[in-house]
Order: sequence, then structure tokens, then C-alpha cells
Amino acid sequence: MVLLRHTVVLASVPRPWLVDALAVLLESAESSREEAGRVLLPDGRPLPDVRLTGGRHLRPGAVYESGGNGDGGTAERVRVTVAQWNRRRAVRLALAVSGADGDVAVDGALHSPDRPRLAEISGRARAGDVWPALSRVTGAARLRFDDWWAAADTGRRPRSAPLRARLECGAARAELRAVPRPCRDTGRWEVTVTVRIRGRRLLRPVAAVALRLGRRPLRRSLTDTLEDLAARWNTEVPRLTAMDRETLRRDVPRRPRARSGQSD
Repeated sequence: MVLLRHTVVLASVPRPWLVDALAVLLESAESSREEAGRVLLPDGRPLPDVRLTGGRHLRPGAVYESGGNGDGGTAERVRVTVAQWNRRRAVRLALAVSGADGDVAVDGALHSPDRPRLAEISGRARAGDVWPALSRVTGAARLRFDDWWAAADTGRRPRSAPLRARLECGAARAELRAVPRPCRDTGRWEVTVTVRIRGRRLLRPVAAVALRLGRRPLRRSLTDTLEDLAARWNTEVPRLTAMDRETLRRDVPRRPRARSGQSD
């Protein structure tokens, strides 16, 4: 097993801002409409290269497709299925992407969208032209919002990491934990990311040797990746969080708010 750890400093996201931003996005989606298979934005413009191919707009069972050499799309095909759309309970979507190089399937859920408390995502991917032990990957992640902001705002260490993720393939399993705390006198977050990597099944002895020999490159790769992500976050997030609800509402095309809380 290899244990890696790195801390990055990130621009903070106020929780009230996140709640407002999610509300604006959901209201904009609910203000869109379907017409002859096309999805029309609140201002009447069609959403490019997106068509409703099954079910009723934003109702459970609705299927949206893009690409696949249709409507000017590419050979890569993207399908989004609405599993649940209820602002009080959860919004659940399933994403499937298929192309010549492989395919990806992802299920995501945001619980209590009007006051988000939990986000979950799980999925699997298949790639061609790679070593079979690495060609099929599964993963999952969970973010507990209450625990994240409690730790980020107060510095109180949670009983378990608010953000947890895992990634598995035939050769190895990686587990990620992320814990925030306030960065003194800057208003930012210090986020410590811990990654554990270990071999799986019959490949465990081989993976153990490879991981031991590759510990230094893995550490460098993790550090570089996290620092790159942090740089991008710190460029984009302050620009977004500077927008108040009215600015967000103006920038996201919408019409008068649609009725929320649609049934499952």
C-alpha cells in the first residue's frame, strides 16, 4: 500500500452563495420547455445539439441525447436520463457517453437541492487498446455538505472526511479523502487530500512491488495534479462567487420561475 498526502489552499465558497447558485440553475432548467423534440431555453433559443428522445421534459424517464452524428453532432454520443426531479427530495441523473475509444456511465444525485446536504456520484468506464487490468474502471464519490462547511468554517475536525472517493480497476484500488479547514487570516480553505493505493486480487503482490518502486513519481504526480487543479479553482471560483443572485439570474437565461417540487 502507498499513502500519499498533500495540502492545497483554495478560494472558499460561501454556502449561501452555493444555495443561491443551485436555485438559479434549477429554476432556469425548470423554465425551459420542449418543442418538437428540441429543448428551448427560457429566452426561446434552442439548446444546441440536444434533443428529447423519450419521456416528458424534466420528468422521471426523460431522455436527452446529443452527438452520434445527429443534429450536427459528433460521432461521440451523449445520453442523459432523468431518474428523479424533485427540489425537496433529490435530483438524480444518469449520464452515458459512448464513442470509438470506449464508454462511460455515471449516476449522480443531489439530495435536498434547495438546501443541499449530500451529493453522490458513481460510475464505470471502459477503454479500448489498453492493458486489460486497466481497461475497466469503477468509482464512486460522496460529499457531505454540512460536515464540509462545518470543518471549513470552524476548523473543527469531522469524525470522517466530508469528501470521500474510490477508484478501482483490475490491478489496483485508490481511496481518496479530503478534509478542509479555514486558512488563517486569508478567508481561504486549506484542504488536505489523502490518497491510499493498493493492489487488488491476484495482482496484489505485483502491484505492491510496483507501488513501492513508484512511490516518488506517484507523489510528484499527485502534487502536480492537485496544484494544477487548485490554480484553476483559484482563477475561476472568485469570479463566480463575486456574482450575487441577481447577476446569476441575469446571466442564466430564464423566464418566470416554474413551479418547483415536481413529483417523482
